[in-house]
Parts: sequence; C-alpha cells; structure tokens
Amino acid sequence: MVQIETDVLIVGAGPAGASLACFLTHYGVTGLIISKASSTVRTPRSHYTNNATFECLRDVGLEEECRQLATPKELLMYSRICTTMGGEELSRTYNCGTDPNRYGEFKKASPCEQADLPQSVLEPILLRVATQNGFHLRWDCQFVSFHQDETTSKVHSVIQDVLTNQKITVISKFLCGADGARSVVARELQLPFNDTPGGGLALNVFVDADLNHLLTPHSPGLIHILLHPTKPQPDFCSLAIARFVKPFTQWVFVMLAKPNITAITATPSEILSHVHDLIGDPSVKVTLKRLSTWKINETYAERYTTPGINNIFCLGDAVHRHPPFNGLGSNTSIQDAYNLAWKIGFVHQSLASLSLLDSYTAERQPIGKAIVKRANDTGRMHAKLFSLLGVPNPDTADKLQILSRLGDDTAQGEELRLAFQNLVEGLDVERHGFGIEMNQLYQSDALYPDDETGPPPTNTGPPEHADLYYRESTYPGSRLPHAWLRAPAAGSKEPMISTHDLAGKGKFTLFTGIGGKKGWVEAAGMVKGLLGVEVVVHSIGWREDYRDVFFDWGRKRGVGERGAVLVRPDRVVAWRCDNVGGGDGWGEKLTRVMARILGR
Repeated sequence: MVQIETDVLIVGAGPAGASLACFLTHYGVTGLIISKASSTVRTPRSHYTNNATFECLRDVGLEEECRQLATPKELLMYSRICTTMGGEELSRTYNCGTDPNRYGEFKKASPCEQADLPQSVLEPILLRVATQNGFHLRWDCQFVSFHQDETTSKVHSVIQDVLTNQKITVISKFLCGADGARSVVARELQLPFNDTPGGGLALNVFVDADLNHLLTPHSPGLIHILLHPTKPQPDFCSLAIARFVKPFTQWVFVMLAKPNITAITATPSEILSHVHDLIGDPSVKVTLKRLSTWKINETYAERYTTPGINNIFCLGDAVHRHPPFNGLGSNTSIQDAYNLAWKIGFVHQSLASLSLLDSYTAERQPIGKAIVKRANDTGRMHAKLFSLLGVPNPDTADKLQILSRLGDDTAQGEELRLAFQNLVEGLDVERHGFGIEMNQLYQSDALYPDDETGPPPTNTGPPEHADLYYRESTYPGSRLPHAWLRAPAAGSKEPMISTHDLAGKGKFTLFTGIGGKKGWVEAAGMVKGLLGVEVVVHSIGWREDYRDVFFDWGRKRGVGERGAVLVRPDRVVAWRCDNVGGGDGWGEKLTRVMARILGR
C-alpha cells in the first residue's frame, strides 16, 4: 500500500476543514486535506458570516478579499413575514445588527461587520490559501479507518480513492475530522453524542429568479418567511423561507416538510411550480439550479476527542449539528478551527506540551452544546409563531380567516395582534443574537485566572439577555475587547488600528500602559529566553505606542495603566493583573503564567 507522511491529515474540505488548514499554515504546519466530494460545494449552503468569524479572517489577512465578494449588511436589513414575495406583508423587522437602537452596540464591539458570504464563495478562498502554503488537497477521496502507533503516537490512517478504489496509508502527527454530520472520524473515535429525536426534513431549492421589482428600493432583506395561505400546502413544504444568494436574482427557497415526512417524492417540476406560487408573480422566469435535502438535527458531541488520545480531534458539523436558525453553523465551525490551529501550531513548534491540546474540548465543546440549543430553541419559537398563524392547518379557509382576524376591531383581534407582535419581537434573539455569537467564556488549563478576586462576568437582566447582548470583559477566557487606537505620530488621514490588529498573528500579546512598558518588555524578554516563546508588548496611553483615542480601552481593559492584559494567539485573554505580588518580579510572574498556559 502506498504511504504518505505529513504533519496533519484533515478529513473534510468544508468551512471547518478548509479554515483549519488555512490557519495552520500561519504556524508552519503542512498537511493533506481529503474530501469525498468532487469539488467545493455547488450550492450556497451556509451564508451569514458574523463579526467573530470575520475577525478570524482578518487575523490571517483575508477579511478584505472575502468582504469584496460578500453582500454587505445594508442589503440584509430586513426580515419579513409575508404571504408571498410579492404579496401582503404581515411584519418587517430589522436584521443582522441593522436595528438603529442597537447599531452602535455592534459597531463598537468589533472592527468587523457582518456580511452575507455563501459557503460556495468562501471555501475556494480558504482552500486556495491552504494549498498555496503547504497543504495538498485530494478530492474524491474518503477516510476509511485509523490506528495509532503505540511507539511514536503517530496516526496511521487508511484513505481510499473513490474513483480507483486505491487505498493509501497516511502517517500524520495529527488527524482532524471535519467531515460533517456523518463523520467517519467521529464514529471511529467512538465519540459520545447527545441526540434529541424529533427533527424533521427540509428541502433547499436553489433557483435563478429576478425579483428586483418586488424588493427594491424599499425592501432589501435577507430573510422572507412565506405563508402562502391561499392553497393547500404540499407535503414537501408546510412553510417556506426565501433568502437571496445574489441580490436579488439568485435565491434559495428553504421548504420545511410537513411532520412525519421522511422523503421528498415530488418531481422537480412540482417543486418549481410551488416556487412560482411562493413568488406570487406568474411573469417571473424561474430556473432551477439544484435541489438538496437535509435533516433538522439537535445533536452535539459530549467531547471532541477521546481521553488518552491528544492528537486526533473533530470539529465543525462533525460535533455540532443543528438547523440554520441564528446562522451559527459555519461560524462556529470556523471558530473551532481557529481555536485548534494555534494549539496544534505551538505543539508542532515544540513551544507547548501535548497537554495544551486538552483545552480544545474543554473550551469548544460547551460552545457547540450552547449553539445547538440556541438554534433549536429559535426553531421552536418559529413553530409557535407558525402555529399562531395557522400554518399547520390544512384548511385554507381557516388560515385566511386567521389572517383576516389580525385586522378585526374586536377583543379577539387585539389579542391575536398582541400575541403575534410578542412572538415576532421575541425572535430578536435570532436577528440580533449578538450574545450567542460573541459571549464565549472559555474555562480550561490554557488560561490563568488565579489572580482574579471575583467570579467570571455574567449578563445582567433576564436569561435571554445572555444570547441577545455582548458582554465585554478582559476576564481570562473572554475574547479580547475591541478598541480603536492611533499611533502617536499618525495623521488625521491615517486609518485607526484595532486592539485586535495588534494581537493574534500567531503570537502572544501583552497590553499595558503608562508606567508598565519597561517592566513588561523586560518580562517578555525573560519569557523568550527561558521558554523560547515571543510575547509582543504594546503600551497604550498618552505618548505611548498607541493612543486610546476614544478612551474605550481605558474603560474596557479591567486593570490599571501599569497592569497587564495577556492575550493568546487566538485573541482570547489568557491572564490579567494589576500588581505582581507574592514576591515575584514581573519576569518571574509572566514566565510562570506562560509556562502554565503552555503546559510547560
């Protein structure tokens, strides 16, 4: 059998696998990506790309290229409920952080804005960067099995060319399963899953249809929930949600099948006829591009590797599977990869021990569990709304009567309107769920919270606020707060720089201020000398390395000017301190903190 030896074998070339390879190249890691598919995806699939994911792309220099190919959030402005695309509109709400009441909150929290970036556009960019920087890519190649060499701990994987049936052994230091909801790597690792039964079936209908006359200039919107109450709904579509791919000429109509439907038996012509009905304008030419079905899951892995094995991992849909509500799928997958990449990179460079990799499951599994719950809870909220509007009712007369009652000057009409409004407004947790996107608070041995005098930060207000609102903090385990800065000599025309731009880039970063730079630079030098790890020091303050032009960093840093905020390569705060105590000098303390984080 032919053998290949490499640093990393990545199974799967979707958002998780492609981004992992891309991120790993920044640490000098090379490897092989395999995919059972024959090419990148042919349909848009995931599309909404949130601030946190764009921050990851920004760190590796890909934000601008991706943004040029994405649809800006101004065209994602509204989410609508209507009878058809051209029919009566029941509600219109702001979407994707465009609500004037919350726009400033989103703007101040991140150097990046959200956008619509289909998977079919993002994947080729990530794979191009990976393959131009040391990774090889094989399509039409499936993962079969693996075993671990007891002497070297290297992973021996068997892969198979699906065209020739040739089997190849790949010997790698690391194996990463990013092979989706039917992950063979997860199966071979025998990962335990929490699986809630009851999910239904859905159909994605990808079409060309010019709907500019129905949407511009006053109705730019990403999501359109279509009730179509005038005809009995077919089995394959109890309700449809339309979203554009290219505004406003290319669309995906997501059709949620009726309960207990286990297979789509309708012909393409029958499905296309229903798309015409949902548009509501018979003059529109509709061309079918592709059909695909998917199952509504509520499944997450209890762990992302197996105890005792610290060089085989799963990520992305292989470990968290859920419907697309809240747009969390590919975003979480890419952020899984971003977390894992620096840890593999540091171990590969012998800058950290293998124990650092134990923190991957500890940090990311709770996030996967939370987003699976959030997406399905949002789905259940939609179900309550659809039930209120009579969507499951097969009697069109009853459905039309419910819609008519929304306009009745009666107590029942008022009650219905209020219930409708409450359910629509409750779905802000999907349209503006900034907390579920940004509030990750890691807890693992790759952090140093020992000097904290209080508990981890929590959201104030009712429980749903935790998913609605971003909670900024420099408590260890939090994402680095964003603040705009300027170099002291920067002119008024020069762009500002974010704290995020000073961190990341594959290195640890330490932020300090007036009175702290000399001591922390010397401390970083001691770390470099003893551990071989570079810590970049930036001082922020009046006439320091950077000016805090809006005074935001001073409000967000959580320590005094001479204190320190230590940030990991994934822009997560690892440690902070106001004063070094216990008899340690600054160098001794920082060295001890870094050694603990890196498992040294």
